[in-house]
Amino acid sequence: MNKWLNLLSKKLSGLKTSDRKDIIENYRDLWNEELSLNKSPNEILLGLRPIDEIAKELYEEFEVIKKSKSDVTKIKIVNNKSEVTSSWIKTINNTFIKIFGFIYSIMAILLSFIFFLTFVGIIILIPVALVIAFINYEFLVVLPLAIGVMGIGVIVAIFFFFLSNSSYLTVKVIFNKWFGKTNETKDKKKIWSRLMLIMIIIGGSICGIGVITSTVGSQSIYGSVLSENYLNHNEVEKFDLDKTISNAFAGKESEFTSESKIYIDFDWGLTPWTIFEAKLDKDLSDNQISIQKHFNIKKSLGNEFKITEQPEASYWEKNENSSYDSGRLYLKFKITAPWNAKFLSITPIKYEIAYNFKINDVPVENIIVRF
Repeated sequence: MNKWLNLLSKKLSGLKTSDRKDIIENYRDLWNEELSLNKSPNEILLGLRPIDEIAKELYEEFEVIKKSKSDVTKIKIVNNKSEVTSSWIKTINNTFIKIFGFIYSIMAILLSFIFFLTFVGIIILIPVALVIAFINYEFLVVLPLAIGVMGIGVIVAIFFFFLSNSSYLTVKVIFNKWFGKTNETKDKKKIWSRLMLIMIIIGGSICGIGVITSTVGSQSIYGSVLSENYLNHNEVEKFDLDKTISNAFAGKESEFTSESKIYIDFDWGLTPWTIFEAKLDKDLSDNQISIQKHFNIKKSLGNEFKITEQPEASYWEKNENSSYDSGRLYLKFKITAPWNAKFLSITPIKYEIAYNFKINDVPVENIIVRF
């Protein structure tokens, strides 16, 4: 009896304490009356309605609405005015949330599309870049770098695929919440996560091997650049500039003094990554320049980098407004490169430039080389 009464009391927790006590006392009297007739507890229970049914009837009688979930019971007192206000606020909130969700979904779709295109672009460009690299460089020279690039490519591609997939799943979750109840299974997510982790580990290992073998040792593609001991070089090219200088001055060599300057300008246009080293070499003849190229690309390709003098563009410019700069002589050169070398410049072309000038019996010391 007591167990049944306690359970009923809990079910009626939404009522006022005094009302609940009166109801429990009434049912206690009913139990005592039935027990006095020598009825067993089971017989009494069979004659009573279920506790949930009793509780529902009493809540309706006392104008209380019962809302239950599992074993937890929540009580809400009916108030028409507050109910209308609450419903109006919920409608506004739901509308705002849906508008925001729609805008966010559009942005997420665009981001997903951009990231996916980047992922596809990386997948396409890496093989193309590797093919051009193998055309421009000796196979064994560029192979370690190719291995490293493939490893980096795998990691970067996975990164952009992850961003694309995350944006897509965000949109999917939003729309499923509005229009459906489908969810991606955890098993599928776990499989994807494990697969991507394995690919990242493999890509990182390949990348590490490629980076180490590309930079260690003077015979590696970047180790040779760091040690300034390039794998290939061409024969020294010499340019005698007496005629060019004479044409540039047009008989005004006497205007050149020890304060004058010579600018040696190289127009290297669209040629690949270029560095240079310039120095005075008194072993050269007067008004002579020597140039030697150092590079890691194939020797046959490196020899196609042509340096040509442009005498028609060279000129003398007298400066009458400065006591420390009486004038400037501009000597012009142009460097051209084969078309296929312009697409992939992964190591520089180094130009060693030596010069010796003597004009109007004046040894020239103010020489500036510009690229």
